[in-house]
Amino acid sequence: MSNPKSLTPQQLARLRAFISSEPLMTHQEFTSKWDVSRELVAEICHVDIRTCNCWFSQGFSHQDPQLYHKWYLTIADLILDQYEYLPEFVGILLCPDDF
Repeated sequence: MSNPKSLTPQQLARLRAFISSEPLMTHQEFTSKWDVSRELVAEICHVDIRTCNCWFSQGFSHQDPQLYHKWYLTIADLILDQYEYLPEFVGILLCPDDF
């Protein structure tokens, strides 16, 4: 069994910056930027269509997506918009079947 690596101060600072960051992409921004259905948004976020529809609704049935849903959309936007510019190892991590 190997010993886990210790974090350097710089790595810890980067990790803390990531932890405190807020994802930028909302479901409205994603569907405004990309011509996708709510069904695909639901699939990206790993929720059922009813949950996704609640995000887009107004009034009593409205719900806000969780932060991790916004992260899924942020990553999906990155894949759609910047994939060819990503280092190969990141592309493999995000889309292993593409390689």
